[in-house]
Amino acid sequence: MKNIKLLGLDKTYKQWLTLMAIFMGGGTIYKLAYIRDVYYTQMMAATGATNVQMGLMMTAFAATCVFCFLPGGWLVDLFPAKYLVSAGLIITGIAGLVEATLPPMKVILVIQGIYGISTTLLFWESMFKGVRLLGNKNEQGRLFGILEGGRGITGTVISFISLAVYAKLGSDKLGMRGAMFVYAIALIIFGLIALFMMEKNEVEGRVDAIKALKGLGKVCTLPKVWIAGCIVWMGYASYNGLSYFSPYLVKVLGVSQTATSAISIVRTYLFAIICAPIAGMIADKMGSRINFLKYVFALGTIMCAATIVLSVLDCGIGVFIFIMLVVAAIILAMRGTYYSTTAEIGIPIVLSGAALGLISQLGNAPDLYISALYGWFLDAYPGKQGYLMVFGTMAVQFLIACILCIVLHGMNKRDAANNKKVVFDIEGGDVID
Repeated sequence: MKNIKLLGLDKTYKQWLTLMAIFMGGGTIYKLAYIRDVYYTQMMAATGATNVQMGLMMTAFAATCVFCFLPGGWLVDLFPAKYLVSAGLIITGIAGLVEATLPPMKVILVIQGIYGISTTLLFWESMFKGVRLLGNKNEQGRLFGILEGGRGITGTVISFISLAVYAKLGSDKLGMRGAMFVYAIALIIFGLIALFMMEKNEVEGRVDAIKALKGLGKVCTLPKVWIAGCIVWMGYASYNGLSYFSPYLVKVLGVSQTATSAISIVRTYLFAIICAPIAGMIADKMGSRINFLKYVFALGTIMCAATIVLSVLDCGIGVFIFIMLVVAAIILAMRGTYYSTTAEIGIPIVLSGAALGLISQLGNAPDLYISALYGWFLDAYPGKQGYLMVFGTMAVQFLIACILCIVLHGMNKRDAANNKKVVFDIEGGDVID
């Protein structure tokens, strides 16, 4: 069978199916852990939970996740990505089937902890490594762009299917069970597809536990990995600020809830589908994902600063909405690219799991503080001023990320000029470079 060409990528049908399995799983695997985001009141009614217990659901999940990123990187270098991807999806799906029985809240909290392990320890870094294995270093931008765009499409479609089942079965326990059942069965199916479609790379599985641990230690001594992680940190912290544009439109500018919801749908779903693949294609065309991110973050700095200027000058609502949509496009372009840098900074495949573990640990650090910080701005400085402080913080974070990209790109150029490479004593450790 002939290869299939898309966005300049020439891959076999099995490679495309592998990528599809990964992004479909990636777009669905967090839906059960974050079920309260869509079905908050319904979940409360179905389980008899209090608001405190609903909050504890996310605490149980987040507390587990925070301890899983680094060990997850070690695990990905120890076992082939295909087994970890499929295991993460299937275990999450099985746990979802148990949760769909609506057990006591104590059991649900345990299940939330299991989600933290299955989504983070097993799936998160293996998802990225599985995508990296599909192409060489000149194709990573497009591959990761398709991953992010595909996750957006899948997440949207599966959420609407879940909602349709909920509505069909009625707004009671049966409807809640049906909605969760949709996610759980989809995850098990995607896990099985990944198990049969993904191929094991010849370098995978060639290290033992001690060697993988040494690899993790090796990665932790590499300044470029720390800088790459801090770039994701700043980018993800800014991404968290994007949700505050909507309440600003309603509470400060007086835009209707209906119009704001329509804008949010375009911003969240349509842009995710379009911006990430296009960004990946541009990044590959430029020959450097890091250099591409430098310009993205620079533009983000300018646009976030512009929101402050426009707000102070009381410019028209239409202008502010346009700027907001540009910021959203920038952030979604960034999200489709900033995990694709491991090949560019010279991390061999045999160490890529460890590198992704450290980058993910740093990159997800904002979950520990950023929402509380943004919330404090809004409480301590009510009205327009609080929102402007959020937008200002986003601008500063974009600027820091831009500077880090400049530094990292310069380090890459110096290492290339001096023929300096990351060496780890596994023969053939960088089969795809």
